Amino acid sequence: MGRDRWSAVGLALLAIGYLLAGRRYPLDTLATPGPGVIPVLAGLALLGVAIWLFVVAGSVSPARAAGGLPETCVAPERPTSRAPLPMCAGLVLYAALLPRLGFVASSFALVVVASRFMGAVGWWRPVALAVGVTGASYLLFARWLGVPLP
Repeated sequence: MGRDRWSAVGLALLAIGYLLAGRRYPLDTLATPGPGVIPVLAGLALLGVAIWLFVVAGSVSPARAAGGLPETCVAPERPTSRAPLPMCAGLVLYAALLPRLGFVASSFALVVVASRFMGAVGWWRPVALAVGVTGASYLLFARWLGVPLP
């Protein structure tokens, strides 16, 4: 068994442990979800990713993994050795600006900046990602769960 499959097994064990730990929170109903809904969804998503990783780990040929994709599909490599430091600064700035700018504006800016640090090419992809992540988070927490956001 290769390293990818061992990683998938470890990820699956982590997901199962997370699901077991989240059992103590009540689920309630879909109309009024309890605090256990998010851990269950996150644990199931993590378990799904682990299963998918286990299945596809053996199906990728070494030639394909070594660069068999067309040049247009592969993002240019960017040096990421300095990325953690600005990301930490960005998170501190996010926490400082959250009460002043609010959830939507602060989160939008954080996702754009973080995706650029992680190697996203251009500006339209990070902006589209930020709109999706911020919008989905707002709908989930503020509208559906009724969590007051700053």
